[in-house]
Amino acid sequence: MLGRKKKPSEAKAHESKTLDPLRRLDVLDNEDVRVMLQGSSIVKVRSQRWQKKRSFRLLEDCVTVWCESSKTSRKAQRRQSFCVTEVECVREGCQSECLRRVADSVPEAHCFTLVFRGGRKSLDLCCLSQEEAECWVRGIRTLKDRVSNMSQKEKLDQYPFVISVH
Repeated sequence: MLGRKKKPSEAKAHESKTLDPLRRLDVLDNEDVRVMLQGSSIVKVRSQRWQKKRSFRLLEDCVTVWCESSKTSRKAQRRQSFCVTEVECVREGCQSECLRRVADSVPEAHCFTLVFRGGRKSLDLCCLSQEEAECWVRGIRTLKDRVSNMSQKEKLDQYPFVISVH
């Protein structure tokens, strides 16, 4: 109903559901994950000319990273987010071909690349600061490790939408 206030017990239930993934992955006190949950403005790099500032944020499920996009096609909307389990590896600095080409115009310590499993293109990113880049790199690695260390039953209970977790 409109204007209906939540009962204290309902508010606590919602709060515990929100914190549940954080507790299960034991990342409640992880500063890198907290930065990711708050979100960051990061430059997505495709070439010397194509560099777009995008908002990236870890969603409350603690496995999905959302990226702002103005595209409206269904394919583009599916590509607006990714699961940390889809990330094969995180490369720090200007190690990708694309970032090597722009290395003279961006600080290497601000850059990293997300390499995905399957046919999805890698994502070359440049943060506003070295600290922010380090938070995202460590945070994604931490979440990948925590999810991979969960039992299959825990994964299915927590993330039924994640079909295969490697």
